[in-house]
Amino acid sequence: MVEIINYDNKYAEDISRIIIQNLLEINSKDYSLEFVKKTSEEFTLDEIKKNFPKRTKVFISLENDEVVGTTSLDKSWYNNDGEYWILSVFVDISHHNQGIGKMLINKVEQFAKTISAKKLVIPASITGCEFYHKLGYEYKNGKKELNEENMYIMEKYLY
Repeated sequence: MVEIINYDNKYAEDISRIIIQNLLEINSKDYSLEFVKKTSEEFTLDEIKKNFPKRTKVFISLENDEVVGTTSLDKSWYNNDGEYWILSVFVDISHHNQGIGKMLINKVEQFAKTISAKKLVIPASITGCEFYHKLGYEYKNGKKELNEENMYIMEKYLY
């Protein structure tokens, strides 16, 4: 059974492994090796321990006490009107297509409502954009176009 709990630094090593594995084995199908390597540097053990606790909320999914996924929520860097960003949504590759990603998104949405978030924004990879679309996220300005970081900006209004 999968449970979703709050982040603790004791999970940082597993989170790092899951994220980097996804970047190297999944996202690398849509992005250059240079991009994947650069992005992986943001998710080393030290970087996770340093940055994840600073985010508004980070969730971990566990199955039989094993980390199988993560996501986080952080206040927008661009405005202060109830906009929050969902970041670092990753599920262990061996647990893909089991509903864990959807559970994580549902959990972060539930939490966002408790802090009066009005809009959630996801910088979606080429790999993940259709997953988010199925969960009700729309492309910014109604246009499916990549930004300068080769991500789709997707959003969902909560209120």
